[in-house]
Amino acid sequence: MDEETFDEEAARAFLAEPHVGVLAVSADGGPPAATPLWYAVEPDGAVWLVTSATTRKARLLAASGAATLVVHTVSPRTRFVSVDLELTDRAPATAKESRAIAARYLSGEALEGYLAFAAESLGPEERLTFTPTRYRYADLTM
Repeated sequence: MDEETFDEEAARAFLAEPHVGVLAVSADGGPPAATPLWYAVEPDGAVWLVTSATTRKARLLAASGAATLVVHTVSPRTRFVSVDLELTDRAPATAKESRAIAARYLSGEALEGYLAFAAESLGPEERLTFTPTRYRYADLTM
């Protein structure tokens, strides 16, 4: 795909859909950490997620300040977005933020069950906010 055919609007629209993403963060002297996760996108394009403050990805993000998010689907069409991200904010997550990110993917009893599990098992959570710096997008069924 060349720069003339790249469609950033399509990339942003696809990223705004509730797909599970994989966040890749570089690790010093070893392979990158790649973790499937839930994420959300603000109207201005900022990407954010909630994670336990003690995870490997949270520690690596604190050190590197950057990551790549990859999101794909094969149904009804094969499409993907890969977006490079710059970490722009890191703060304790509120209960409202934890609920909002989980509600993007779960509802009803599944949502309430997950939130109870997270409160009991995941420890303190952080909201990590990123600014996209580069998008790559493909719709392989065009």
